[in-house]
Amino acid sequence: MGKRIKFISSLLIVTIISCFLTGCSLQDKIDEYASDKEQCYLNSEDVTQFIYKKKNYTILEDTVSDRELGDWVGYFRQLVVVDETGKILYQEETKTNIIDSLKDMPDNIASESYVIPFLNIYTNTKDDNSLIVEVNGEYHKAIFNKNVKDMDKIFDFKTLNQSISDKFEVNPENTTQLIYGKRIYQITTEIISKNELGNYIDVLAENIVFDAITKIPLSDKELGEIDWSGNESNHQREQWIYKDIYEIKNIDKNEAIAVMINNQYYVARHQ
Repeated sequence: MGKRIKFISSLLIVTIISCFLTGCSLQDKIDEYASDKEQCYLNSEDVTQFIYKKKNYTILEDTVSDRELGDWVGYFRQLVVVDETGKILYQEETKTNIIDSLKDMPDNIASESYVIPFLNIYTNTKDDNSLIVEVNGEYHKAIFNKNVKDMDKIFDFKTLNQSISDKFEVNPENTTQLIYGKRIYQITTEIISKNELGNYIDVLAENIVFDAITKIPLSDKELGEIDWSGNESNHQREQWIYKDIYEIKNIDKNEAIAVMINNQYYVARHQ
């Protein structure tokens, strides 16, 4: 589709490993673990609200650490597109093949829409009167609708997820650069550790093969050509798999960011 939509997803490593060992599919394992959990439903008119065990809850802006997670009690597993008011325009069940789910989204979704992944629901070890919702890569508190007070800050999805029109993209003319609006970030050879990462920003989910000299992506035709003569052997190909983008601790994201390429985090600096 014409628009580029980014997302966050998380899968348990132990689940993947066990699937390889037992020969089952990853989706089978996910379904097995979720079989005794409550399926929850988002309010189609207001994405900050949902139903859990026939009771209405409101998601708050307040976030908690994973240390406060209690029992896994429910799930959404929905990739949701909402408008400026929080009304759901489209939603797709997210299982293991989220990329395909994104490709299935209608082309007529407005560019000012927001894409939000809703995953699981947990009890709160520090507050029996609230739940914890895993949404957009963070853990948000949720309370009964009737308990919401004027002083409570409701989940602001617009601050956590840029609109579809404001996303990082790989420069189609230079795969070693990222574009964000009018900004260009040059990917360097500097590698940093996970401990140096700050807040999550975005995800690219791109797999690109390009000419190592020109840095231009190869077309499908070029990828399919075989150089029988060897005349093109000096034109080396490289393959980069782009994944998550993060802030770097103690560095303004307008100056530099970190991008995962081929399972390592590289520094990309604003030019």
